[in-house]
Amino acid sequence: MLGERIKQIRKQKKMTQTDVATGIITKSMLSMVENGKATPSVPALQAIARRLQVTVEELMLDPRDVQMRELIETIRSRHTPYFSDEKIQELLEPYLVPETTSYWQGQVYHKYGDALRASDPELGLIYYEKAERIFRQLGRQDEQLLVQISKVYFLFNLKRTKEAYELIEAMDVPREIPLAPKTYLNFQILRALRASLFDDHYTEAIALLREGVQYMREQDVYYHVISFQRFLGLFLYLEGEIEKSQQEFDRLEQFFAFSETTAVGRIEVDLTKGLIAIFENDTDGMQMAWEKLVTVAIDDAKHYIGQLEVHLLVNGIELPNQTLQQSVDKIWEMQDAWLAASGFDQAMMLQTLVLAMQRGIGQERLEDVIRLKDDLQSERLKGDLEREIQALVNVQ
Repeated sequence: MLGERIKQIRKQKKMTQTDVATGIITKSMLSMVENGKATPSVPALQAIARRLQVTVEELMLDPRDVQMRELIETIRSRHTPYFSDEKIQELLEPYLVPETTSYWQGQVYHKYGDALRASDPELGLIYYEKAERIFRQLGRQDEQLLVQISKVYFLFNLKRTKEAYELIEAMDVPREIPLAPKTYLNFQILRALRASLFDDHYTEAIALLREGVQYMREQDVYYHVISFQRFLGLFLYLEGEIEKSQQEFDRLEQFFAFSETTAVGRIEVDLTKGLIAIFENDTDGMQMAWEKLVTVAIDDAKHYIGQLEVHLLVNGIELPNQTLQQSVDKIWEMQDAWLAASGFDQAMMLQTLVLAMQRGIGQERLEDVIRLKDDLQSERLKGDLEREIQALVNVQ
């Protein structure tokens, strides 16, 4: 395997055996290494790696691992186009078997599980179990915890609340080895979302998010800064801190101006701004968010586009070639996607559908809305919806 890897990289770099071997080992010895008949000493292997301009670790990788690594890095890269969940499934399916105990196999299973969030979350949990088992065997504490964080979100969305809370408690323990910054920040966001979207404690969530921002400054690591700032902006708004909320979004604009970011990061901020515009009944803000989402034309955002359209149309804003019925259809068409999101997102979609019903559109699905409302975990969100539904029924 090592010899095959050396030969593969040598040919990729258009180098002869003489080019690689000179001054390190004989050409015939290199030939034996490449054919699996000999193994170079550690100093010789290090010298060969330097000659090939790769690390020793890269030489030791199985070619399949190299392919998996390159694929995962491509999917994650901010320089590549947005990949839908369906596209990610398609890209990763060739690497689901055979199951090997390698770091990149674990990463493939984790990312494949993520891509099943809307279509088959139960199957997604199975792939999370596979990934977690691999990382546990490899002693990769941080990667194992990141998989568990993903599992918690799936469990909440599957209404398996007790299991989700038990898993959070199992993760939230003192550790001899501190978590890596990326892992700590992911876990801090989970804590904040649990407090806000699942427990209705926005003040606690704001404190947790601010702890995360302070940690980033101290460590000079700004992983997930977009999520921290936009959630801070949203929760401060919901707590009535309008000016402080706007300051968080202003900081995000400064961040965008002086750093590279993914298209997805900008879309997430536009979605949050659009949601606040809905709360404010600010048609200019809604239209601005709608135009940005329509421009990027991402299928996974279709329900958010429909949501903004409903509020704009109800407020008398004409949209080209759009009717209220068409906008409602977009929301229902993407039902699996928004049901895989947080309870907060679900409640906002249901409120939008009730708003359309108040204008006579979509009333035939009122029972579906009531059923989905009953599944919400947040008593506050459920109560808000119940009052709106009751007002609709009273009018009828």
